[in-house]
Amino acid sequence: MARKIEADQLDKRTRLLDAALDLFEAKGYEGVAVPEIARAAGVATGTVYLYFKDKQALVNALYRHWKRAYNNAVLAPLPPSPSIRERFASYWRRMSEFARAHPRATRFMDLHHHAAYLDGESRAASREYLDVATQFAREGRERGAIRDLDPLLIVALMWGAAAGLVKFAAGGALALDEKTATAMEEALWRAIATEGGQDGPQTQG
Repeated sequence: MARKIEADQLDKRTRLLDAALDLFEAKGYEGVAVPEIARAAGVATGTVYLYFKDKQALVNALYRHWKRAYNNAVLAPLPPSPSIRERFASYWRRMSEFARAHPRATRFMDLHHHAAYLDGESRAASREYLDVATQFAREGRERGAIRDLDPLLIVALMWGAAAGLVKFAAGGALALDEKTATAMEEALWRAIATEGGQDGPQTQG
């Protein structure tokens, strides 16, 4: 019986997060009320407050859920000693695969990642990706594979490209498939790479 109750609670929480994702992504945080989320999840309004203190707690739980899923997918360990070009390809492939698999979540994170209502824990989850991406860009510059650009510009280019592809695909302007992702990868690399744009494998010290 205890396991059934626990499973039912998890199901309701998952339904609330799914409903919130649809509504926040479509209408924005301010445009959604708690009763609307409850109706979409098929639960009573009071049930929302059994799992989340308020709407702000709900949007933060949702943001952390998807940001951590994103970080786990994109920032997983890479093969040993790849070149900067190979690492770039791996990161971009992971980013584009996540975007294809989870377009609503990608749009949601793009819309909300600078929102004032995100708490410290949510911002820490966001910084994890930013820190790794920034370090990658700095290393690429040091090794002569990436042009002398502010690392944040490179981060913005890569994230913006993934989010932009999702938006165009949602409107039917293009297909977010492997061919499109590969074409974008080449365009991004040409934008940031030095002439030649290749470096050797990283040496182990």
